[in-house]
Amino acid sequence: MTTSPRSILLLLLGAALSACGQTTSPTSPGLAAQAVSGDFSRWGMTWSPSTWKNGDPLFGCTFSKNNLTLGGGSDAAVYGWLDSSTCSEIKSNRWKTQGTRFGGDLYVPNVAGTTTTLFTYFNDGTVWNEIDVEFVPSRGSLHPALIYRNGGSRYVYEAWIPAASNAWHRVDVNWTASSIIWTLNGRVVFTMYRNASLALGATVVTGSGSSMQVPAAAWPTRSQQLIANFWRGSNTADARGFLGSYGGGTGQAIWNNLY
Repeated sequence: MTTSPRSILLLLLGAALSACGQTTSPTSPGLAAQAVSGDFSRWGMTWSPSTWKNGDPLFGCTFSKNNLTLGGGSDAAVYGWLDSSTCSEIKSNRWKTQGTRFGGDLYVPNVAGTTTTLFTYFNDGTVWNEIDVEFVPSRGSLHPALIYRNGGSRYVYEAWIPAASNAWHRVDVNWTASSIIWTLNGRVVFTMYRNASLALGATVVTGSGSSMQVPAAAWPTRSQQLIANFWRGSNTADARGFLGSYGGGTGQAIWNNLY
């Protein structure tokens, strides 16, 4: 029997985690993995695999349920594969509201031009809000971000926080009426504060230091769906500026203990 490159990668991931004493995140599912064929339950929620082409100018792949596998037995992780044409996304039936938290354990593969994420999302065709946790290997960074649009311009409030790839990270985001706090591996790394006296200005604002002020008009107040994905950039100028160049690499992201 010939062993596929993907199976070899899964086995290597499991061996690496075992060697480094990882206790809070899963080992590779190996031969016990179950392919995702439809909705499935994990971490007290129901999840659905995405099967659609995300749009340019950023995204360069089609989400495929064939790229997702579930850990077997006591392994509750979800494994998402990415190659030059397909990528991975799961959507929860859990909608987060202001006053709640979200987070979990993410394994971030070091594939240039890609991002491994966990985020909340709302878009009714007029109002668009996101609260993002995005790991970007080409920048060696975590990208905490808030996106807002109400009919017209899209506003992005963001930061860049050092974060290793080929590594596990535990993240937590605490969303309240006055602040959004990003915690990485047990340490608060960035905070956004709602500022009622600040008007909408530049469409992209990058924070410096450990915090920034966000106009009240851009503050998320509506419930948002919890989503996780692993995708590559389209190599347009916008995509390269955000994610770096994608050169055809493949890899496996892992999500576990999401809430």
